[in-house]
Amino acid sequence: MTNDQSPTTNDHRPMTNHQRLLAQQGETARQQGQYDEAIAHFTEAIALNFEYAWAIAHRGETYYQMGQYHKALVDFNRAVELNPNHVWAIAHRGVTYERLERYPETLADLNRVLELKPDYPWAIAYRCRAYEMMGRYEEALQEFDQAIALDETIIKDWVTERGLILSFMGCYSEAMVYYQQALQETPDNHLTLYCIAFTKTRWQGLAAAQVDINKAKAILHRMEKTHDSSAVIYELGGLAALEGQTEMALDYLEKAIFLDYLPRRRALHDLAWLDLHGDPRFQALIAP
Repeated sequence: MTNDQSPTTNDHRPMTNHQRLLAQQGETARQQGQYDEAIAHFTEAIALNFEYAWAIAHRGETYYQMGQYHKALVDFNRAVELNPNHVWAIAHRGVTYERLERYPETLADLNRVLELKPDYPWAIAYRCRAYEMMGRYEEALQEFDQAIALDETIIKDWVTERGLILSFMGCYSEAMVYYQQALQETPDNHLTLYCIAFTKTRWQGLAAAQVDINKAKAILHRMEKTHDSSAVIYELGGLAALEGQTEMALDYLEKAIFLDYLPRRRALHDLAWLDLHGDPRFQALIAP
């Protein structure tokens, strides 16, 4: 998450010390996860100056972090109305659109941001995600490589993630090179092992991938005992789907979706779930 640190950034009316203090208190509370307190401070600051774009944008980001995306959009829209070149607000509005799966609007905002600030790896990485969610994998890979060239830390587990895009493109042998590289760095990385399992299944068949599936399951079952993680549960479901254990797979998927928004979107693209795309229960689970 990028931070627009100055409480006066992009604002034109003079700020009083009290307004700055309220805004900074709101930002401190937001960064500490105290969202209700943050909203209260930002709202008080905005009440003193209805054109306080910085406070409005950061209240929008607070709403975003609370999962109140439509309220976030109201604030981001207002901040951008006050300052059409407010890069931070435009970027975070774009990501809010991405969370709402409004991808054309996501791209419009991120394209605008990158016109204003071309070497902004955070925005490039989110444009990559938007392309990936739209199934535009070649464009996603180009964005991915550009973001990593600017900042390798911008995408977590980037070696595995690059392999994942290649898997989506059907470039299985090339993807496996990246997965093996990632395993050399972190041998028990559950995401890497999961990607190897479904990639090898699609590439060489279930029998050839069974050892890899079993290895991934062993790691995930160990993690399941200590982590109530939607990612772990989701990946166990994907492995069950690969093995044809449909009801078990869908039970895992349902639980994962209950815990977090991301598993539903992952399942739309994940090659592990490919054989279940026509299943009515699967279709119901992944429906927006």
